[in-house]
Amino acid sequence: MKMLLLLLLPFSAQAGLFDFLSIYQANRAYESQDYKVAGEKFGTIDQDSARLNQANSLYKQGLYKQSLKKYQSVKQENLTFERLYNSGNAYAKSGQINQAIDSYESALKLKQDQDAVFNLELLKKQKRRRVKNKEDDNKKHNKQKNKSQKNKSKEKSTNKQRQREKLDSIKQQRWEKSLNKKLRTLMIPLNQPNEDNEQNPW
Repeated sequence: MKMLLLLLLPFSAQAGLFDFLSIYQANRAYESQDYKVAGEKFGTIDQDSARLNQANSLYKQGLYKQSLKKYQSVKQENLTFERLYNSGNAYAKSGQINQAIDSYESALKLKQDQDAVFNLELLKKQKRRRVKNKEDDNKKHNKQKNKSQKNKSKEKSTNKQRQREKLDSIKQQRWEKSLNKKLRTLMIPLNQPNEDNEQNPW
């Protein structure tokens, strides 16, 4: 990351000893990697170069969203490349690849820089890889969905077939059971001849 650390910030004639002390303390804290103190000290100085360094301090703390807001507050034209380049880094760290690409491309319009070109190409590759992975995931998901639907349909069909077979088996068992029952014989009573009737010829 290209961080612009101004060891001696522009110091106006009107700035007092307190401003000079803040600049010294801010630069010293940044150099000793105490980014929290550096950010606080740079925040007391009303200059774009101090705002850029405050944004860098926030970035170094992993506070990428806050650093982006601070980078956007830098308006000085001669700091535009650094603002755009560092914003690109903060966007990339935040996972906002499209915004990072835009920032690097804007920075490269102002000045050709190997690091900016390298980061830009790296992010473009990542973006292409993400798109491809997403497409592959969608294909895989659709394939699994179709397979799942086929399996469900097949399972449903198999279940129906099993139920049918079970029902047929029950019907078959009932039928066989009814066949195996003893035959019911209907006993027909013999008519006894009445006295009034004709006598038995036998």
